[in-house]
Amino acid sequence: MSNWSDFQREEKERESAVTGKHRVVITEATEGATGAQSKNPGTPMIIIKVRPSGRHFSVTHRIVKNDYFNRNMTSFFDAFPEIPFGDFNFITWVGAEGAAMFKQDDRGYTQIAYFLSPERAEDLPPFEGEKPERQIITSLEDESEDDSELPFM
Repeated sequence: MSNWSDFQREEKERESAVTGKHRVVITEATEGATGAQSKNPGTPMIIIKVRPSGRHFSVTHRIVKNDYFNRNMTSFFDAFPEIPFGDFNFITWVGAEGAAMFKQDDRGYTQIAYFLSPERAEDLPPFEGEKPERQIITSLEDESEDDSELPFM
């Protein structure tokens, strides 16, 4: 008897591509660089993965440090009001809720066309599905304390 004799075909239904406006939650955010096949290899970029409402998959979106970086980051921060404007602590982005417009690429895959401001997303239903827990970074620095009276100084 073979180790593989109990194999049976198992069909998996593929989730359909997402198009149009949807609420999203950030599942991952990291720093990276464009690849060797890029027009400008090694250019810094932010890699953001978002999960559309009601779905089990994430869509990867890249914001490259190029001529459009400031415009693209402004749109991103506007779409995710839970993230303080200009905060690049990527770990704190995970779990933040926003909205995006989705389209299908030429291969049938879902991609983000652009992010939506809260005003443009106000007619969308609340996010449905599993959301990662928000992470908070606390600072140990508190400049209001006076260390001059500590015994080990």
